[in-house]
Amino acid sequence: MKIRQDFVSNQFHQVYFTFSAREMEEIFNEVLKAHGLSQKEAKRKRKYVEELVMEKLEEEITEREIMNLDVIPIYGRKFRYLTRLSPTNPLLVICQFCILPSDLKIDFPAKIPKKAFEISHVPETVRGIIRQILIENGEYEYVPGEVAKRGSVVKYDVVYKRGDYVISEVEDQETNLNEVDQPERNLFLNAKVGDEIVLDDDKQVTVTAKVKEIKNLVVNKLTDEIVRKLNFLNTKTVSDFNKKISDIITFSGTIVVLLEYLAEYALQSGEITFDDYVIDFFLDNEYAPKGKKERERYIAEVKKDLAKEYIIWLINLNNSHIDPSYMDKIYEEYELDKMLFNNPMRIDGYQEFINRHAFEARVLQYCIDNKIIDGIN
Repeated sequence: MKIRQDFVSNQFHQVYFTFSAREMEEIFNEVLKAHGLSQKEAKRKRKYVEELVMEKLEEEITEREIMNLDVIPIYGRKFRYLTRLSPTNPLLVICQFCILPSDLKIDFPAKIPKKAFEISHVPETVRGIIRQILIENGEYEYVPGEVAKRGSVVKYDVVYKRGDYVISEVEDQETNLNEVDQPERNLFLNAKVGDEIVLDDDKQVTVTAKVKEIKNLVVNKLTDEIVRKLNFLNTKTVSDFNKKISDIITFSGTIVVLLEYLAEYALQSGEITFDDYVIDFFLDNEYAPKGKKERERYIAEVKKDLAKEYIIWLINLNNSHIDPSYMDKIYEEYELDKMLFNNPMRIDGYQEFINRHAFEARVLQYCIDNKIIDGIN
């Protein structure tokens, strides 16, 4: 593999990776072996295999090389394949990404007022988290209902009609209104038994859903017995459990507010600006909005996120100290993350989670050490 760097600007970088035909053959073979695929299967599943190879190239091979460069990558990667992906051909691929400016200097505010850290919605957030934990751990039941709400299961018949003529019917379909990725979810919210909901209406055929049954999700009340069964950070009672969740949310929220404040301050003071390469990098993707106002809001958010990354990296490059108690809180954050996904054995991403949250907590530590903010409990 040959690597050539292109120092596009002080904020933007691109790297050319060239793989020989022999190297590509080895990479393809490694992927097939790792996924238990034969050469015959690989031919039938060519697109799938190519996706696996791209994943290996982008997330393992090139990423490992990028992390060894003398620049600090800041934001996502954009890959451009200049030659066809094949086990018999050489490959040239370009990776583009934002980098931390080498001459970056940021002045922080002398003092951030305590009022900035008043997080009024903590009780509401805690209730929402506890509800989700109970659902993930099976502490709920479905009861017959009249009106569909978030979490309801709705049973319905689908009717295809042309005018008044019924073309066909499909009975006993179900949708779970707790699944936000269900495209028809919002159509069924607040529906009642007997309602007819238009799912699709073109010039030829109208598709409607006739609601037959609604079962509403009722979450069990949190009790000491349930708390002990959840076994979350040695909590034994409802009050202990609520306090632990509240403490974790307060710690996480404090860091979120701090980073938001520092980013806004740096942007408004003009100490952090971004060149056209960076802006174009984010505008030239499928997720960038098309409307003028939407694009302006989108770029404003991108700038704020980049400013946060600049601040996090600048502080971490010059400060390695972190209060051990903060590491304990980060561990608790991870345990809450596991609990929310109902996977007590989850270890994937553990080190990445800890490292990232330690990076963010070090900003908090820096601001406390330099009396920019007062200490937190």
